[in-house]
Amino acid sequence: MSGQTVWLASYPKSGNTWMRAIVTALGEHPHLFAVNQLDSGAQPFGVGHALTRFGLDPRWLTRPEVDRVRTALISGSDSTDDFGRPLPDAGIDRRGDDDSAVGAPRLRKTHERYRTGAPGADPFPQVGTRADILVVRDPRDVACSYAPFFGVDLDKAIEAMGSGGGDNKASPAQSRTAQPWGTWSEHTASWSDPNVPFDVHVVRFEDLRRDAVATLAPVFAAIGLQCTDEELATAVDSVRFERLQESERQSGFREVSPKTDQFFRSGRAGGWRDELTGAQEAAIESDHGDMMQHLGYELVTSHAQRLALGQSRASQRRRSTRRWSDLPAWLGLEVTEGPVPAELVGADRPRTWLQATATATRVQFGDGNALLVEDGTKVTVQWNLTAEDSDTSADLSWLVQGWAVTLASMQRGNLSLHASTVRIGGEVVAIAGQQGAGKSTTSMALRRRGHELLVDDTTIIDFADGAAWVTPYPRNVHLLPDAAAALGVDFDALAPLAGRLGKVAFTPEDPPPHPHRIDRIVVLTTTADAEHVSLHELRGAQRLEALTAHVSRRGLAPVILGPTGFFERLARLAGSTRIQMIKRPPDQWTLDDVLDAIEGGNTPVGGHDT
Repeated sequence: MSGQTVWLASYPKSGNTWMRAIVTALGEHPHLFAVNQLDSGAQPFGVGHALTRFGLDPRWLTRPEVDRVRTALISGSDSTDDFGRPLPDAGIDRRGDDDSAVGAPRLRKTHERYRTGAPGADPFPQVGTRADILVVRDPRDVACSYAPFFGVDLDKAIEAMGSGGGDNKASPAQSRTAQPWGTWSEHTASWSDPNVPFDVHVVRFEDLRRDAVATLAPVFAAIGLQCTDEELATAVDSVRFERLQESERQSGFREVSPKTDQFFRSGRAGGWRDELTGAQEAAIESDHGDMMQHLGYELVTSHAQRLALGQSRASQRRRSTRRWSDLPAWLGLEVTEGPVPAELVGADRPRTWLQATATATRVQFGDGNALLVEDGTKVTVQWNLTAEDSDTSADLSWLVQGWAVTLASMQRGNLSLHASTVRIGGEVVAIAGQQGAGKSTTSMALRRRGHELLVDDTTIIDFADGAAWVTPYPRNVHLLPDAAAALGVDFDALAPLAGRLGKVAFTPEDPPPHPHRIDRIVVLTTTADAEHVSLHELRGAQRLEALTAHVSRRGLAPVILGPTGFFERLARLAGSTRIQMIKRPPDQWTLDDVLDAIEGGNTPVGGHDT
């Protein structure tokens, strides 16, 4: 056992303050303890006292230099406080006649997740650290306490706990280092990791409430905080929640949040049963179920329910990081919202909803929304949102991610293949099909099997070195209820597509933004004469025939590229890439049959070369 510092770590609102109160009360007469006497309240991210200790003003330092100052302050704080004054021992130190015994520990609070840093800038340096006490609490109760303390509603509290909310801002100007919390699960996992280089003692808030003496006595003995069970029982009794509440009412509490007028609420274990809705319980358990079970917290949702909701919640978090108009810079598209002219002068009208000139394409949608793409670089979107779309978090990105990218790419002379593209092992496979053929469902199911979804529905083709290439970009996957159910995704937890009732947007992980050579194109079809799922290698003119419908993009490509340009590119694609077809019967087939056939593409299943 080395050093005096014992970290008292916890996610916010998990019982850290109550633990500090117990430790403080061990050194006080029960009648003299007051809530504002709590020791160990200073967290390590503040380094303003470096000027007093080292003569350094952290406001003049870089962030890495401030991190080194923090480590130096912590490593040298065994016998003095942050201002160089002698420190009292925490608790009661009875060393007896054992000369090898170490001094009493110094407890130091932190809400940060455990992590290591650069040499000399370790946030929790092993030198000077004796151990850690990790206080954990049922995250359902944490959410109920988090919400009023931070002045947010329960849904926002739950989202913050599941998305990594917390103070991550390092600021030399404010003399502080970063204070990352991570999610509730990340925080708990970081301190519980067996690679933490000092002893970590996990204390559950619920066990403290049930029997604080039995819970803490072995922990305090392990860290060298000497006290008898009677002394510990007296300290625990003097800081009962009702006494802390009364002390706060009488004299206030210096650590109360400015967003609330009460720090100590009820301190109940299991109070979430009276405060959370079923949907809120499910959201917390979908975010943290694995860690909750590891810590012994009983769940009220099923494993399948948590998986489905967890996927949708992760999707929504990824979606929240970008606006509906955001596209990667390499696409070179400028997207603005504004009026779209009703007529393009001199335009061809191959469809009632389409106008096209040599440099511009206008698309009119039945719901009154319109899109104008010019010169392959400029996109104007005119929204005519319904009241329902305006009142919900409807997804607006489909028009830009799909139509705008498709039209702009064709204006630049590229083909747009109506296909989802997936990397299966070392092979890149584009999965084409008519609307409703199941491209998105198939690509998402391959993703669930561990393959990488590169882009859904819109595969932009470029040609180089005698091959067809795709450069993936972030694009939402559009799902119907039956597809979401088949994929184990919670349909109701996803954003509906604006103006397109019946579908929702799933945001997958961002793909790698570099070109990928397409090795195969697999076309999904359903035929009445098929008895089972079979994969066929196409030859000669069959390749052109199979691809034509999937590159014409509702007749847009021949108009924008011109008939000759369109055919030249189509023939080039057919001649440079393997083309396969999966035939399915109208019924009596499974999604797994299709996935198996695609994965085994070099050995056709149940089919033959044609």
